[in-house]
Amino acid sequence: MIRCIAIDKDEESLTELKGLIEKIPFLTLIDTFSNPLDANSLLARRSADLIFADPDMSVINGIDFIKSLNYSPLVVFITNNRDYAVDAYNAGVLDYILKPLAIERLIRAVTKAYELLIPDDTRGRSTGTLVESNRYLFMKVDNRMQRFSTDEILFIEGCNDYVRIYTTGQRPALASMNMKNIEKKLPLGHFCRVHRSYIVSLGRIDSIERKRIKIGEKIIPVSSSYYPVLLQAIDATTPS
Repeated sequence: MIRCIAIDKDEESLTELKGLIEKIPFLTLIDTFSNPLDANSLLARRSADLIFADPDMSVINGIDFIKSLNYSPLVVFITNNRDYAVDAYNAGVLDYILKPLAIERLIRAVTKAYELLIPDDTRGRSTGTLVESNRYLFMKVDNRMQRFSTDEILFIEGCNDYVRIYTTGQRPALASMNMKNIEKKLPLGHFCRVHRSYIVSLGRIDSIERKRIKIGEKIIPVSSSYYPVLLQAIDATTPS
């Protein structure tokens, strides 16, 4: 997972950005800030891999802010202001996005970060195999901890603070975990959230038609906001 923070003095923009970040499976949003100086203690610990920020900050210039850091996280500027673009690229900013922000544009930016921060062997893209540490998940089912093989999971359905896990050859199991937490535990590049209530195994998809996924006899809806994420995930797993 890529750990990230977001900084924007406009609370509405910050809320919108937070919602989009949370739709991207390989990003973990640590915190959001309206004042960049409030992020100093977190950044001093080098806790973020990626920073999303509007360079037009209230207390410090965005370029000066990233130059002041004691390490070099990746930075994506998202702003209404074109004036910082040249200085941003000279400072090594990964990407420069003009508002209004669309999720397709955000995906293009974070894909660059993904390719820089996640090694090929971790992604499993060259061999198509799962990372060993992510081959199994243990989750509480009834009063026991049950092991699930991730390569046998077909899809996962959210049910408030529980998830229903559908696997090959077994009855669905109801596990005590919410969608956000199980999404973090799944192996990167093999699963994709396609709806507020559904995560699917990319390798188990039989077909996609009219924003509906077919896995066996099950039809799973794809919400409009997650559809670009799904297409990006499929493209990343397709050999070039």
